[in-house]
Formats: sequence, structure tokens, C-alpha cells
Amino acid sequence: MCLFNTMRRAAALSAVLAILVPSSFGQSPLAWKRVAGTTTDEGLAGMASGPVQAVWYAPGTGRLLAQTMAGRIFETSDFVHWRLNTIDAVPLRDLEPGVLSLPEAGAGVQVAGSRLYAIGSGNLYVSTDRGRQWLNLTGFNGISVIGGGFAAVAVSPVNPQEITAANQFGLWRSLDGGISWSGLNDDLPNFPVRRLLGRRSVLLANGSAFTVKAGVWAGTGPAASRVTEAGLIARFSAAARTAFTAAVQTGDLAYAGTQDGKLLSSRDGGATWAESPAVPGVSRIDRLWQDSDRPEVALAAAGGKLLRTINGGLFWDDVTGALPDARIHGLTADRSAGVVYVATDRGVFSGSLSLNDAGPAAANWVSISRDLPAAAAWDVMLNADNTLTVALDGYGVFETPAPHRSRNVRIVNGADMSDRAAAPGSLISVLGANISMVRAGSVSYPVIAASDQSSQLQVPFEAASGTYSLALEAAGERWTAPLTVKDAAPAIFVDAEGAPLILDAASGLVLDPNVGVRAASTVQLLATGLGKVSPEWPTGIPAPLDSPPAVNATVTAFLDGTPVHVTKATLAPGYVGYYVVELQIPAIINRGASELRIVMNGEESNRVKLYLEPDLAQ
Repeated sequence: MCLFNTMRRAAALSAVLAILVPSSFGQSPLAWKRVAGTTTDEGLAGMASGPVQAVWYAPGTGRLLAQTMAGRIFETSDFVHWRLNTIDAVPLRDLEPGVLSLPEAGAGVQVAGSRLYAIGSGNLYVSTDRGRQWLNLTGFNGISVIGGGFAAVAVSPVNPQEITAANQFGLWRSLDGGISWSGLNDDLPNFPVRRLLGRRSVLLANGSAFTVKAGVWAGTGPAASRVTEAGLIARFSAAARTAFTAAVQTGDLAYAGTQDGKLLSSRDGGATWAESPAVPGVSRIDRLWQDSDRPEVALAAAGGKLLRTINGGLFWDDVTGALPDARIHGLTADRSAGVVYVATDRGVFSGSLSLNDAGPAAANWVSISRDLPAAAAWDVMLNADNTLTVALDGYGVFETPAPHRSRNVRIVNGADMSDRAAAPGSLISVLGANISMVRAGSVSYPVIAASDQSSQLQVPFEAASGTYSLALEAAGERWTAPLTVKDAAPAIFVDAEGAPLILDAASGLVLDPNVGVRAASTVQLLATGLGKVSPEWPTGIPAPLDSPPAVNATVTAFLDGTPVHVTKATLAPGYVGYYVVELQIPAIINRGASELRIVMNGEESNRVKLYLEPDLAQ
């Protein structure tokens, strides 16, 4: 029998099939989308934004310029759209003249031509008689219709009735000398987000929490008592009598950091603390991240340094690598994929980093901010639906498919390219990537063959039933993909037209799908997913040519629903992930197309067509 040679032909054909399966390969570009916008609903005369420090009109023009909380200067000519201005500087204000009175104690007075404006804590006032009398321009029913905390007011040089005020809630414009107001904040990049409390909830610089309601950011009040990190910091600081600056906890294992760069861990929920050995050159601990599935793995941001522990804080190592010099404000990671994301003063970066063992320091950091506005990133979050959320100072919140998960790759069954489950010993294909390494936790999956279009892997024989997140690696890229493993998940190998790969047992030749299978003949079909074998065989090693291991579980076969005798089921000699199921075709059959399937442990294979011919010798 020429089984070895025919198996070589069949395996080669199967590898070609994986390449021919239609799929869109390659890395998808980042598609950042803004969440909600950059304004908040505060119940004022218009949508609000963050504090504005200064506002003025360019002399001799109608251009309006403003300096935001972040120190950036923006300008507008149409009072709708704003653009960054990197040329102009905040002008000096006129000196305060002597005034006869103030409308509020401590109010600052600003000169605007013949008028004096008093900038109070809650309202804006105007006087045309050097302060003898003041008119409240913003108060209504005891509150300011445009918010308080005024910083500046400007009068247009071409229209004295046009004034613009800057306060803690943004910019406000009046065209009738202050009788009515409207906001100028809709397009102004001045949303001072500092933390992501959730995918649709944020913490602003003033400590207030906002969440998306009806497509806009709506305030929910002071957030300190509701923010997990802030609550942990307060509780842990009180218990340890130490001023912590960052904290995180999963189960009983907690971590905390201090202003002077100390890192501590607690294994009893924060009751007692142990200080980790110092890491040289580390300053204030700003943020901590902990893996929810493996709490012993954690990351710490200390200034521009990134630190890692994989042993519950027994020691930390500096894994900053070649990360550009910038303060890290936020961080998140995918441990199984070995990918870290950091939000820094210079934008968002992704990097590869071993989080399962003490592997080498992070390397190959890549900026993923190319299509984002140029601004400091204050936080970053990985979501359950494989999206990445980023908080940018002033510009708001953005989302995109997580780069390490967004590549269009699929794990499919190696026999029929379906999404069916696998089994111990199964051959599976990764479509769309040249895979170099695969792991599920601490278990490695051997790569049998790989090309830019597809890669073939074998599920380890020791794999237990369950659903796993496979960590895939290819040419410096890492991402994850799900795989379900069952004790048995039979699948029959088919060609590009769906015809089964069947051999004549007597000759060892692959049968032409256009030639009928004769009654009373013995055939061998190629399959995968038949599970464990006896004697046990090592994963990734071709089956022996003589006496290949036999399948442990019972394999049954059916032709048009009628049982067919299975004479044997073994690993395919000389190959990895292939099985041979030998069938005895009944002596009496109906001529024409029949449907063949195999069943194991209640799991059915794909159904394939066999064309049957009667036995001419009878």
C-alpha cells in the first residue's frame, strides 16, 4: 500500500486549501472615533467645556483667540470652528484704574476701552462710570447663566456690543452687550478628561464625573467617593498610615505606590503591607494595573518609567525599554497576548512585553496616535469587545479596535475551514498570518507550517476541554483569538469544491471525486479532531509509519443515516494532526450520491458527498 506517498499528496493539498479560502488579510488601519464630543451639559446657556484662562480679540480683526486649561491657544474667525494657534501669545492686560467700588469682594477689574468689567467668583459685571454702579451681566435667579469662575472678558474691536467671557465652563459670547449669551465651546478642544471610569464614564480635572447620556456628556457630581482607585487609595492610606498615590486590588492581593517611588503589596486585602525592594531612579508612582485573571502580574507607571512584577510584588523590574521619554498617565495590558498600552504626554504607545514570565524588557514600542489629535493622553482602557478607549487632554475620548486584536485573522478547523471546535491532536489553521508562536496560558501549540496567508497548528494532546484565549505571535505582532476544545470534534478533510479526501485502502491512491466508490470496497478517509490516542503520542511529532497509535474513543460512520462499519481509526502515518478512518462500504448500496458523516461522543463531523457504484463482480 502506498499510504505514505498518498498522505503526502493529501497533506500538501490541505495546506493549499487554507491559502485558497477567501479572507481579507493584513492589518486593519486604526479607525479612531470620538465618543460623545468635547462639551458637557451643565444646564447653562449652552454646552460647556473646561476652564479657559484667557480670551482676546486680535487687534484690527474679528478673530477671537483663547487659551485653554492645557495652555494651548486656539483661534476662530467664524465663531464655530477652532484651530490651533502656535504663533500668538496671551497679551498683557491694561492696568486696573482706580475704582470707586467693587460688585463683589475680591473681584478683579479689567479694562475694555471705556468700560470696566469686574470678574467675580460667580458673575460678570460691567461699569461705564469707573465703578460707581455695576450691572450684573450674567446673574439670573441668584446664579450665573453661563457658570462662574471668570478669568477674562474681551470686547470686539469692530463691534463694542460683542463681548466674550472666559470662565471655568468655557467661552461665552454676547452680541448685545451681555443681555443674552451663547456658548462657543462645541468645537473647542477643551474637555479636561483625566481618568476613564468606564467605557462611557470619565473623571474630569475638577474631580467631577461625567457619563454619556443621549449622546452628550452629562455630569453626575463629585466622583471621588465612587472611583475605585480613589476609594482604594483613601482606604489603604488610612490602614497603612501612609500617603499612597496609586492603588489597585484583585481578590486579596493589592498593590499601592507612594510619592517617593515606593511599591508595596498586601496579600490580605490591605490589612498589612510589605514593601518591595526599591527600583533605582523611580519617582512618584502614578498608576497601577493588575491582571484580573493572574493578580500576581502587575504594572506600575512612575514618571516616564514602566515597572513590572510577575510574582505578586516580591520584586519589580524596569521594563521601560525604548519608550519615548514622557510621563505615563495611564496603562492597560493584555497579559495573554503580551501587549501593553500606555497613555503619555506624547500620546499613546503599544509595546510587546512578556507578562507570563520574566522575559526581556519591553521593546518595539509603536505610537498608535498617528490619526489622533496631538495632545497628552491621560488614560487608556481595553474593553471586553476588543476595543481600545483613550482619553486625550482637551480633545475628549476616542475608541478604535485594539490594534493587537484588530488584524483580520481567524482560527478555523484544518479539515473543512469551519468554525467548529477542536479536539486534542486536531489540526487547526490561522488564516491571515504567518504565525511563529502560539500559547494558551503555559501550554504551547506547535506550528506545523506557516505562510503569509495561513498557518497550521496542532492542538496539544494534553489540552483539556474548555474555551481558551490563544496568544498568537507573528513578526513582532501579538494578538489573541478564542478556541474551544472538546474531547472529540471530528471533521473530514475536503478539497476546494467540498469533495472529501478519500483513499482506496487496497491501492493507497486518492480517489477521484468524479469516480464512484464501489460497493464492498474498503476506503480510508482523512479526518482530524478525533482526540487522544493509544499509546500516547507526543504533540507536533509525525505519527510513526508502522503501527500508528489508535484513537481512544469509538468512531462511528453513517451513509445516508445507515451505520457503516469502521474497521480502524488511527493517526495518519508520517503526519501531524491527520487521522485515518477506514470504512467498509456495504455490499449492497443505492447507486448515486450519498451523504457520509462520522460521529464521536455525540459530536458530528461535516457531511460530505460520496458517489457510489455497485460491485460489478456480483
